[in-house]
Amino acid sequence: MKPAKPSPLLPAVRIAMTAAISAVAFAAMTAVAFAAMSAIAFAAMSAAAPAAAGSEYISLRRAPAAPSPEIRAALSPETRAAPPPAPAPADGEDGAGYADGESAARGLRSVRVEGRKIIVTSGTGAPVDYKIKGVCYSNDADGLSFYENLERDLPLLKAIHANSIRTFRPLAAYKEGTETVELDYEKTRHMLDRLAASGISVTVGFDSARDIVGGIRDDATGRVFREAFYLEYINAFAAHPAVLAWAFGNEYNYKYAEWFDGDKNKWLGILAGAVKNARAASPRPAAVVHGELPGEAEMREYQAIPGLDLVMLNVYRGPSFGGLYKDWTARTRTAPMPAVLAEFGRSSMDGKGNDTGALQAEWIGKLWAEIEAGFDATGAGGYLFSLKDEAWKGDSDSGPNIGVENRLGIFTADGRPKEAARLLMRLWKPEAAHENP
Repeated sequence: MKPAKPSPLLPAVRIAMTAAISAVAFAAMTAVAFAAMSAIAFAAMSAAAPAAAGSEYISLRRAPAAPSPEIRAALSPETRAAPPPAPAPADGEDGAGYADGESAARGLRSVRVEGRKIIVTSGTGAPVDYKIKGVCYSNDADGLSFYENLERDLPLLKAIHANSIRTFRPLAAYKEGTETVELDYEKTRHMLDRLAASGISVTVGFDSARDIVGGIRDDATGRVFREAFYLEYINAFAAHPAVLAWAFGNEYNYKYAEWFDGDKNKWLGILAGAVKNARAASPRPAAVVHGELPGEAEMREYQAIPGLDLVMLNVYRGPSFGGLYKDWTARTRTAPMPAVLAEFGRSSMDGKGNDTGALQAEWIGKLWAEIEAGFDATGAGGYLFSLKDEAWKGDSDSGPNIGVENRLGIFTADGRPKEAARLLMRLWKPEAAHENP
């Protein structure tokens, strides 16, 4: 399912560049950005992008296409300070510098993508093959109220034995009374600590307009999202034991015309810069979320981005994924990668207003059986959409394979379990330590 629409990219986004770059070097960079590039040339450009002095912060707008007015505006010699570093850890924190002892012990010490597996090491254990039993999690359209809701929702996650959540914007708390949307480090760390201590990891999502590019105003609060906020967040929690991966975008392949002026290379350029920055700042895997199975050409474009570890999939095909896993294996034959479902599921109400809670549970049971069947050979699990009903999504009907959008939760908005939640309480009951590291 698509989350709330991010605002279109602003044309006057500035790019971080060091003041020490000479006019000759700047001209050369501009010429490269203005050239029409193949996927191979684009990959080489991303790998060679210069960093700002004293940091790993690189250009966010290195797009592999002839420049649009937005790109021309962005290619200016102005400099911008890199996002602030993470605050120093307080006395008594563990060696990672981010979490208390309990969350460090139960959380993830390391995460890597190895072939078609996600391999994790917990604080006290050996490396294991991580199988995601997760749900998508949000509490409002803009991702601004996690802190007010997590304590209430944590028992729901534990009840279904989820071992991971996926967010569409950073799992963060924000300072009050500020003109910009500023991260509250202590409250954010508290949430991540609580999840890690509960054996629940997070695939942290970043929105292009709000988090990667930034500079736009939040309609609800009137505050401005900080530029390159994603990197501020990653710098702060680079190796936190709750973090499983960083995920950029959400099925933007459906929205190139609306959000990127019909030019997908704009998004690929932003994605490449964000991935490089994330990998320089953090040991956690970097991912992109794609709607449905990418075509062969789309897969090659993703594979040309250095450091992109995962292409996660949003798939709604009814009570079966069909040949998804077989097709995924073929798509990734030359560069093996695990199949991770970023979204799947079914609503508990159809477009006519009928209660389809039993059908929701039936379909989820069948889909999960297919996911489990793919564990050993191809898949690494996935995220069910979603934990709770999301009223702000409206009552539009997304067709017979999905149903009404605001009833996709397995719990009601006030936390009452549906039949699908009761099913997962049985299906996801842990059988091995690695399911809740």
